[in-house]
Amino acid sequence: MSHHGADASKSLFSNEIPKWGEPYPNILNRASVLECLTDYIVQANYRGYLPDPRKVLAVRTSDRTASLRNASTPIRQEVYYFIEGELFPEEGTTRLHEGQTAAERAEELLQEVYERLYIWTAYDFTKGSPPGFRKPFDQPLIVKGSPNPNPERKTRNREIIKGINPLFFLPDPAPRNTVDPDIVPDVPTKEIVEFVTHLVRTDFRNALPEGTNPPIWDLPLVGIASAADPLFERFQDPEVVGPGLRLPQEWLPGARSVISVFLPFTEHISAHYTKEQRYSAIEFSSGKWNGSKFLNVIRRALVRFAAQHGGSAVAPNIDPRYDSDEWRPFWSERHTAFAAGLGTFGLHQNFISEKGALGRLCSVITTLNLAPTERKYTEVYGYCLYAVDASCHACIGRCPTGAVTDAGKASGRCETHGNKEHFKEWNYGSCGHCSTNIPCSRQIPAKIRKAL
Repeated sequence: MSHHGADASKSLFSNEIPKWGEPYPNILNRASVLECLTDYIVQANYRGYLPDPRKVLAVRTSDRTASLRNASTPIRQEVYYFIEGELFPEEGTTRLHEGQTAAERAEELLQEVYERLYIWTAYDFTKGSPPGFRKPFDQPLIVKGSPNPNPERKTRNREIIKGINPLFFLPDPAPRNTVDPDIVPDVPTKEIVEFVTHLVRTDFRNALPEGTNPPIWDLPLVGIASAADPLFERFQDPEVVGPGLRLPQEWLPGARSVISVFLPFTEHISAHYTKEQRYSAIEFSSGKWNGSKFLNVIRRALVRFAAQHGGSAVAPNIDPRYDSDEWRPFWSERHTAFAAGLGTFGLHQNFISEKGALGRLCSVITTLNLAPTERKYTEVYGYCLYAVDASCHACIGRCPTGAVTDAGKASGRCETHGNKEHFKEWNYGSCGHCSTNIPCSRQIPAKIRKAL
């Protein structure tokens, strides 16, 4: 499945959607990456062998060309990969072999990492690979779901709380997960939390490219789910995610655990986002776009973390097999976080964690045996005031398109907001009205927290 030496003329001047294994232009300029690696290897082997942990490969959005530089303030049009520790996690990889030139060593290494790197670049820039550019699963889809799924299941057998729209989908309660107190995990959860926290605090990519370059993400929340948790099968039901969702073991044979991370936005990102403005603050839209690149930094780092601890891992959202059927993804970060004990959903369909809804999620599936996080809730909308007692409608009033109503949220209607046109020159377009300036933005609403 090599894309080297692509015949650009085949794809540049046609409307055909490329498929996995076909040449695809403008994914990653191979010649410029080879030049950067050659230059780096020359420097690292100048006198003896002194690899430089500061050096990054910077890839530009416009033409996917790469340059070599030291880690510094991020630039909006670029995405960065550390040469040592990220492109080449194994110590000593960039050392020259006896009688070998830097160009020869660079060519060898590029053969090993090019396919993975152009996949990373596609996801880092676009939050998804090019349309149709997907690697198929080796095995056909396994659909389990509930024994007797009922697409019409809503509140039929449950008491309808006064003031809640009967059309609002209120799923059956989820079972609490049982956590074995005697489990001896391969890695303590505390060590995973410390690893992700250190990354958030120290990695130069966690910063806005605008203004004074404040950090995008605050300290994370980390939860663990068992890969065998029956909730993943429940997520395949048509009224949840849908039958296209792949189970953890399909992404990674031998999967035992799923690590989920919630990253809350810092106050810098939302400070200028007022209730009165029609469009989101530039800081927020930038944070969504540039913060997505950092979510992939964490995904890749956790995959390396698992390997360093004797396991293996896959991050579905940056895996070439990831896709969606309209609005139904092959892997759901929100539902994974629910299974991992990090929080519940809201009327706005955002995920509400202990640090609120103003944040983003990422996850990896691993063969490591980890201690699951206890789910302290059973209600799918347990942290949402509307679902609890109909006392809050704030996200309905905040939505400028009417996508959020007392019956739920119409997927895709946010696209009609015009935010993309407003920030066209910035190449941003994210609207965050339904997660800002509402009671669940930064916390579980006080009334629910008190009940817990």
